[in-house]
This record gives sequence, structure tokens and C-alpha cells, in this order.
Amino acid sequence: MGWIVSVVFALTVSSVIFFVARLLSASRNASERQAGSILRVVSFAVFGLWVGGHTLLASVNTVPAGNIGVVYRFGAIVGQVTEGLTFVAPWKSVSLANIQVQSHRFNKNELASFSAETQDVFVEATLNIRVSPGTIQELYRSVGPNYFDILIRPRVAQNFKDETVKFKSVDIAPNRETIRTNVTGRLKTELSNYSIEVVDLLLDNIDFRPEFKTSIENKQIATQNALEEEQRVQVSKYKAEQQIKQAEGEGGAILAVAEKQAEANTKLSASLTPELVQYALIQKLGDQIKGMILPAGQNFILDPRSLEQK
Repeated sequence: MGWIVSVVFALTVSSVIFFVARLLSASRNASERQAGSILRVVSFAVFGLWVGGHTLLASVNTVPAGNIGVVYRFGAIVGQVTEGLTFVAPWKSVSLANIQVQSHRFNKNELASFSAETQDVFVEATLNIRVSPGTIQELYRSVGPNYFDILIRPRVAQNFKDETVKFKSVDIAPNRETIRTNVTGRLKTELSNYSIEVVDLLLDNIDFRPEFKTSIENKQIATQNALEEEQRVQVSKYKAEQQIKQAEGEGGAILAVAEKQAEANTKLSASLTPELVQYALIQKLGDQIKGMILPAGQNFILDPRSLEQK
């Protein structure tokens, strides 16, 4: 469009100069006729240099690496050119389209979702995409240069909503890889029709409302306290069982000793005779006897029968 405006302007200026030149050439004055001839040449020169120079400048285009030049003619897409120095007709224009891997970050407000129990879930993610170089003009023709806002952004938000609602709030974080994989797969399928490649999808963060996080933390603390109390009860129960076993063992030992002692006493009582008792007494007296008084008619200090209980 700029080139056409420039050509029209150059034609207008040249036409004015040429008209003045014709008026001077019709004059009877020789100098005016000479000036008219010069202006006539000037009009052609101005038109040629102006249009020629602008045409050359408008035809040269530089497409940076990693881009494709989409060629427009009067607003319609008529083709594309590769990177580097290219020449197109001056009445055409070239718009740059990025074919490199593009990274787009979604904040938690863009990806606000819900859990199975309708608890708010806030996701932060980074999406890497790339457009196929061979079909980018078709994408621009059917969707437009703002294809990301039209095709990709709403799909990412909707797919996250569809996946997080499958899990309870406490299960979302442990299943973040499952959610990421499912969303990535759906995006690849949906965007492949537009020759848009999903290179990768990264989950930067998953968050919840502060009051929900506080309730979860309190629940975890209560659960931990209950586990600690249960552990203390188990320890006390174990100690009590050990004490009972120890007491049972000691009681059994005491009973066994008593039974053996009773058995020994029984055997000892059965083996006592008067002669044995006298012998034991003599052994006890031993060498310490200095004198002994014996009752009349007795051959020993004591009658063994006097030791028997009455």
C-alpha cells in the first residue's frame, strides 16, 4: 500500500512539473521555451528516480532466522518466503511469523480449576509450542496471527479443568504427573489439525486457597498426634505384658523351689531314727563338752523320745 501511495504521489508531482513545462514550451520567449524543455526532462527524471528507487526498496525484504515471511497482496495471503534476503513485488507486503519453539507461561488466575469436591485449584504451567514452517500461511489464513489466543489459551484452561475435577483435592498433588500427561496428550490431538506442535507442558505449581491449606495442615497434625498416642499405648501395653511374664516366671520359680523344699523335708522326716538323732547331737556337742551329768538310769543326756512333739 505504501508503494502505491508513493507512486501516485510521484506521478502527481511529475505531472505538475510536466504541465508547467508545456506551458513554458508554448511561450514565445526563447528562454522560457528552453526552461520548459528542461522541466519536461526533470518531470520524467523525478518520476523515474522516485518510483524506481522506492520500488527497489519495497521489493527487498529480510526474514530473520527462525521466521517465515507470510506474503500479503492487498490484504490477502498469497504465499510465504523463507528466511534470509528475499525479493517480492513492491505491491506486496511481508509479515514475519515465528517458527521457533515458543514458551508461554500461564499464571494461576488463567488456569483456575476445581477438584472433585469443587475445591478451588490454582495451576501455574509453562507450554512450549512450535508451528510447522510449511503450513504457517494456512494457519494465518484460517485463524490469523493471533492464533495463540484463539486456539491454544482457551484449550489449555479447559483441559486443566477437565482433568483436575477427576481427583479429590488431597489427591491432585500426588497425581500431578498424570494430570500433566493427560493435558499434554489432549492438546497434541486438538492442535495437530492446525499444524501446531506441542513440544512440552510443564507444571510449575499447584496451589489451593489459604483456608483449605490450613485445614489440611491441622488434619495432618491431628493425625500425627493420634499416631504418636497410639505408639505410646502400644509401648505401655508391651511393658505391661513383659512385667506379667516376668512375674509369672518368678512365681513359677518360687513355687518350684517350695515344692523341692517340701519334698526334701518329707524325705528327711522319713529318714530320721532315734540313733540318727543321738548321733547328730553328739556331732553338735563335739569336743566342747567339759563335763556331763547323766540322770540315774539314763545312758545319755537326753532321751530321743523326748524330742518327739506331743
